[in-house]
Amino acid sequence: MKTTISFLTVCVLVTGVHIAAQQGRQAHVTDAKAVKFVPLAPSNPGGIQVSPVSGDLMGKGPVVFFMKLPKGPAPLHSHSAGYHATVIRGEAKHWPAGGEKAAQVLGPGSHWYQPGKQNHGDECVAAECLLLLQMEGGFDFIPAQK
Repeated sequence: MKTTISFLTVCVLVTGVHIAAQQGRQAHVTDAKAVKFVPLAPSNPGGIQVSPVSGDLMGKGPVVFFMKLPKGPAPLHSHSAGYHATVIRGEAKHWPAGGEKAAQVLGPGSHWYQPGKQNHGDECVAAECLLLLQMEGGFDFIPAQK
């Protein structure tokens, strides 16, 4: 009986904290012209640019962010967490390890899901690509072992 009461107490407390956290959130709107991008790697200001929408990009996640990619392929890599990606502008390719030759060109509105810890490749085939990524955890980039 004591275990049941303790479990119920924990459930009520967790629910109360969740509701309080949701009540603290405010509605907001951001015009596309107001979106600010910063280099993913400050040492490479001409490389990949990101703009967080929600969450902490380098935190534990989940996180949602825009990513601008210059033309060209990324090396084969993985991420700790799975993610959904949607092409907003440009044309991109995405493929599982070993599937580069079969990768199709994906235009705006195209999307994919990539499970975490699985090597894959990406390429921006336009002058620039804009993607929206929704990561199940924090962002990381793990180059594939050769």
